Amino acid sequence: MEMIEKIILLGAGNVATHLGMAFQRAGYSVLQVYSRESFSAESLAGKLGCASAGRMESISQEADLYVIAVTDDAIASVAVRFPHKDKLLVHTSGTSPMDVLKAGSNRIGVLYPLQTFTKEVAVDFSTVPICLESYRSADDDRMEAFARSLSKTVVWIPSDQRRILHVAAVFACNFVNHMYAMAAGILEENELGFELLRPLIGETARKVMEGDPREMQTGPARRNNKSILEEHRKMLSANPDYCKIYTFISESIRKTYNP
Repeated sequence: MEMIEKIILLGAGNVATHLGMAFQRAGYSVLQVYSRESFSAESLAGKLGCASAGRMESISQEADLYVIAVTDDAIASVAVRFPHKDKLLVHTSGTSPMDVLKAGSNRIGVLYPLQTFTKEVAVDFSTVPICLESYRSADDDRMEAFARSLSKTVVWIPSDQRRILHVAAVFACNFVNHMYAMAAGILEENELGFELLRPLIGETARKVMEGDPREMQTGPARRNNKSILEEHRKMLSANPDYCKIYTFISESIRKTYNP
């Protein structure tokens, strides 16, 4: 079986940055970084010590794996211009179907790392679940071996289930972080520090890691404490958006535990 050894990144954002560093740490050679924005390609290529490309025609055909790591809206446009139709081409999206790559190659797949990425924040890739999908069974073994060299958790998931997983991840990560940002704003408006909440956040996360989150729910909505709920809404009345979100989520919790 021909193993994956050389990789080219098509994209230069957060995901591409973390993937490139993870690939190098695992011993793979990143040959090139492509981006329509030449500065972005050159910047990431500089970090990885490899070549950059600002035009699709300049992408080398010497790699074993080509990884599209761009926004979902841009995947199809990158794929349709991809010049090497017999090369293994994958994307990293949680929502886009694998078939969006069909115009780019006859060997396509998905390598979706289930994690939140920020360029400046290091990630231990060995703990990141990697979700795989492949169009050709002949590519399954090499993709499996490659993914397992990066992470302890590798799962094969079809596009429809991967999309569901991504929706759940938005609730578990993006929405939760937005709530943290809202909490920080409420505290700042009242000259209180976000540091006061960090122990609470840590304990909440710890409990979720050890048990079913549905069994860990606490708070006034869980207890159906109507007087506290009303008091909180009054306190938030100056910010209608916050009050609306508070009311909607509290009602969802109340209905769940007090039908």
